[in-house]
Amino acid sequence: MKDIFDECEFGNLKLKSRIVRTGLWESQKEMGNLSPEIFLRYERLAQNHVGLITTELISIYPHDRFSDYSHSINSTAFIKEFNYLTGIVHQYDVPILAQLGFVNCNVNGRHNISVNDLTIEDIRQIQSDYIVAAKKASLAGFDGIQINMGNNYFFAKVIDPSENKRKDDYGGDTFKRAKMILELIKVLKDNGDLHISCRINANGEETLKIAELLEKVGADSIQITKPSSPQYFTKDSENKNILFDIADEIASKVNIPVILGGGLSDMASINELINSTNIDFVSMQRPFVYNPTFLSEWADGREVESLCRTCNNCYWKKTSTCHIVHDEE
Repeated sequence: MKDIFDECEFGNLKLKSRIVRTGLWESQKEMGNLSPEIFLRYERLAQNHVGLITTELISIYPHDRFSDYSHSINSTAFIKEFNYLTGIVHQYDVPILAQLGFVNCNVNGRHNISVNDLTIEDIRQIQSDYIVAAKKASLAGFDGIQINMGNNYFFAKVIDPSENKRKDDYGGDTFKRAKMILELIKVLKDNGDLHISCRINANGEETLKIAELLEKVGADSIQITKPSSPQYFTKDSENKNILFDIADEIASKVNIPVILGGGLSDMASINELINSTNIDFVSMQRPFVYNPTFLSEWADGREVESLCRTCNNCYWKKTSTCHIVHDEE
């Protein structure tokens, strides 16, 4: 029987639990650099039973929609500061991935380029920028990267048939729409040993096709999330998270780890899920904002459910702090 706190393999990584902390924003920056509060936050995550940490968003391009609230891969102190952060996490034998993404495409001197207006030169520039970003992540001590191609990030638009109307080799069927990303992953896997995780939207059978293509070119894991905000997980008439079925189907068809992207916050539901489906891993974000140490309380039997109220203030205010906790203090 599987349990939340099983030690298990996650591709080429070893995890001490089945819970993945997924990131969103980082609020305690000091003039664009990491602050002591950020280092403390990651240490508390690593020493309290989390299996895998995915960082808050690291933006590929400056002047992106969320660049004021996220880290930048182009920061002059990126490698030095994040090398210190990953060193803290690794002291507790917890792997950590750098989440890379962008919303606004600003390349080759142009701004806010749409998917359909990308030139081949633009596509090659984006791929090159990701390769450079992955190299920086490797030098900073990360175990891998997560390519954010979900929610409303640019890569989600690239693979979305309602957005991508291109008539060349990078538009049309599922393979062609995903080709830009598939080429990128193949180059990364052929030239390095970073774990490559892909965050993708749940869009029915299209999602399964994309997952199978990602596995074929070498992706090491997949996280299933929602097309819109990652904060809301609508339930159907059977009171079931809408991501359950598609994540379960994908997990049954691919031979790489599949992460359910949120929606559960109590031990009983998670243990039932991992024992009744093909899903082995569950990610969370808001419960860790409320209390970075709650998994230790679960492991010790002091609590069985996160006390996070899912009010979403940490999301709407673009911070990584809980306003309820601060108000109560």
